Amino acid sequence: MQTSPAQTEEPKHDYDTDLLRRIENLIRSFQKHVSDAEGKQSEEQMVYALRTLVALANMVLKQQDVFGIEPWHIISPYAPLSMPGEMLLRVKDFKGEPMPPYPAIMAFYDNGFTAQIDAILFLAALEQFDRMRKEGTEKQLSINISARSLRDSDFVKATLARLESLQLNSDEKIIIEIHESSPHLSMSRQVLELYKALDVGFAIDDVGLNMNDVLRLAEFEGLAEFVKIDRHSVCAQDGQANALAQVMSFVRTLMPDVVAVAEGVKSEAHAFEIAQDYPDIQYVQGLYLTSDRETFKNNYYSVDASEVLQNLSEADMDELASQVQGDLHEFENPFEGEFIGD
Repeated sequence: MQTSPAQTEEPKHDYDTDLLRRIENLIRSFQKHVSDAEGKQSEEQMVYALRTLVALANMVLKQQDVFGIEPWHIISPYAPLSMPGEMLLRVKDFKGEPMPPYPAIMAFYDNGFTAQIDAILFLAALEQFDRMRKEGTEKQLSINISARSLRDSDFVKATLARLESLQLNSDEKIIIEIHESSPHLSMSRQVLELYKALDVGFAIDDVGLNMNDVLRLAEFEGLAEFVKIDRHSVCAQDGQANALAQVMSFVRTLMPDVVAVAEGVKSEAHAFEIAQDYPDIQYVQGLYLTSDRETFKNNYYSVDASEVLQNLSEADMDELASQVQGDLHEFENPFEGEFIGD
C-alpha cells in the first residue's frame, strides 16, 4: 500500500536559523580551546561549557523554554511596570536534568567569547519572550548581559535588528540587565541611545557600595531606568557598612529618579518590612519568593504587622515604645471635657 504525501509530510518548524548558526559557530570555535585544555586544571570546566552549549542547541531545536522567569514583585503603588521579571538561564541535559549555568558562562567569558555567548543567550531570550507574550504569560522581562558585549559591533547589530523586528506594544518591555562591568570600560553613548530609541530599558544589577558600582552608575546616568540592589546589602544588618540604608542613600545621590529593585528578599514578611522602611523601593525579587505574582500579592497584603514586630530587636522595640509614648503625650483629645458615650 502506497503512503500518501499527506501521511509522510513532517510538521514544519519555524527555526531561528541565525541563532542556530551562531551556536554551531561557537561550538566549532570553542572545541579547539577544549582540546588545548586537555590534561589541565580547566579541562573539566571547558568540557562542561561545551556540553551546556550542545544542550542549549537541543532545547532551541525543540523550541523548549531555555529560561525560567523570576518575577519582580510589586511592593509600591508607584511601580511603573505591571508584571516585570528576570530571565534566568535554565539549561537541561538530554535526561532533563538541570545544568548549573554559571561555570559554563564563565568558561566562555574567560576565554574571550563574551559577546558570542551573550548574543546567543540574548537572541534565545527574545525568541522565548516572543512566544510568551503571544500566550499572554509575560510582557516585561529583563535579560542579563555583560557590559563588554555592548562594545561588540556584531552583538549590537544582531540584537538591535531582532529587537526592532519584535515591534513591542506599549505595555511590553525588554530590559537589558548589566550584570558586571570593568572600571576601564566606557560605553558608547550613541550605541546605548540606539537601544533607548527602541524603548529598551537598562538595569544595573548587583549594586552595592564599591568603586565599580560608582563607575557603572555614572556610565549609565540618564539611561538606566532600574537599579537592582545586591542581596548582601538587602539582607545586611542595620549599622553594617553595606546595609540597605547606606546603599539606597548612595543610589539616590547619583540617580534620584531610578526605579529600585531589592534582590535576595527572603519572604513576603521581609518584603513588607522593606516597603515600610524604604518606600522608594518599588519591587522585590528573590529565590525563595513564589514565582506566581498573584500568590505573592495575596500573601504580601495578608502579612500581619505582628509578624514584622517579632523580627525587631530589643533596641528597636524600646525605640518604638518611646515613639508611641511621645505621640500619646502630644495627642490632643478632641473630646476633652465631653463624655464620648453620651
